[in-house]
Amino acid sequence: MKRYIYYIATFTAMLFATSCAEMMNEAREAEVVELIDVAYKINIRELTTSEGDKVAAPADWYQNLEVTFVNFAEQIETKAKVNADGIAQANVIPGIYNIVVRSILPSEEGINYILNGLAQNTPLTKNISVEEAAESTSEVLITPIIKDSPLVFKELFYAGSEGWYFRDQFYEVYNNTNKVIYLDHLCFANLVPEFPTPTLPEWPAVDGVDNYAYAVTVWQIKGDGDDYPLAPGESIVFAQEAANHIEISGGTSIVNSTTSVDFECWTGNQQRINAEIPDVPYVFWSGYINKMMWMVTVDGPAMALYQPGKNLEFGSDYWQEGVTTSAQVGSSGQQYARIPIEDILDAAECIPTSNDLNMKRIPGVLDSGAASVDGFYNGKSVARKIDSYREDGSPIFQDTNNSTADFEVCSDPTIRRYNVGRPAWGGKVSE
Repeated sequence: MKRYIYYIATFTAMLFATSCAEMMNEAREAEVVELIDVAYKINIRELTTSEGDKVAAPADWYQNLEVTFVNFAEQIETKAKVNADGIAQANVIPGIYNIVVRSILPSEEGINYILNGLAQNTPLTKNISVEEAAESTSEVLITPIIKDSPLVFKELFYAGSEGWYFRDQFYEVYNNTNKVIYLDHLCFANLVPEFPTPTLPEWPAVDGVDNYAYAVTVWQIKGDGDDYPLAPGESIVFAQEAANHIEISGGTSIVNSTTSVDFECWTGNQQRINAEIPDVPYVFWSGYINKMMWMVTVDGPAMALYQPGKNLEFGSDYWQEGVTTSAQVGSSGQQYARIPIEDILDAAECIPTSNDLNMKRIPGVLDSGAASVDGFYNGKSVARKIDSYREDGSPIFQDTNNSTADFEVCSDPTIRRYNVGRPAWGGKVSE
């Protein structure tokens, strides 16, 4: 018996020694990843003063920018320093990066400007000197935007509920200011690409870089200019279908939007249209119009709010190629709504999981991050975080144009969470 034990022990020791030797050989043969020194140009465009004048950004803004090189494959974030000439420098491993710029800086007039920017899916494989970066055409282009948008997306329920149920989607828009905002002509746009993807479309060179966002579908609240007032602390809610989804889904959904929403976008089955809730009409739709299947992707949509200052009509002369629409480069010519960045009141990016930031579609100047419920058909929503409160107790929500930081995941999609107000005309057709 002792002899057998001796043999077993000896054999085990030999295996262990062989294994250790192989591991040491593999370690010696493993590729050593060397860090590279890279530089990348940051370019701040002129900013608009309160008088409407265009002026150069203060020189010290560059050195106060927060720049991060994000490697998604390795889940590594590297902070970068920026010199007075706007060149960001970092020491990173070779790979594909998102170069993210996020800052809120004051001007001499006391106005706070959001300075967000993004260079997406950028290959960094070799050393790049400061001189090379300065001469390169590659850059993060930043358009200073005055902080405090009057309207913000407050809660987004896009993922649907268990049992592959998606009719309960809703989107809440909130007055985040201290004055009454009129919603007449407000457009709610579903941006391109409809589905999150790391392969983004290329737009005509005449459109420039980060000057426009592009939409596949646009809905609008039509009015005469003062029909739809929204007071501070009030919100409106767009629903795909205003109905008791708890009953329709057999209990998999917890949303009952029968009377609590203000507009529905369901324009299909006449037996299911809620006559008590007005439809918000679509004023632009690119490609095939499927009235029976209004929805945005449960993987995570990209959405924007803007006001063109007039009531729009689908198919009208307002929609002109190269003016208010554009086709993707290399496409069949299908047109998409072209929305100037400066006209957009708020934009929110949602992606399949928090690790899919390489699938961002919205220009970084509008949203340098993205929110996610990390899945679909899971009954979760994203809601904006509270920053502070007004004297009457109503919340003021965080708005840094960075959905990663501004939103949190909620397991209970709730219309008018935090007991925010509803306008007196809510859910009623204007006379």
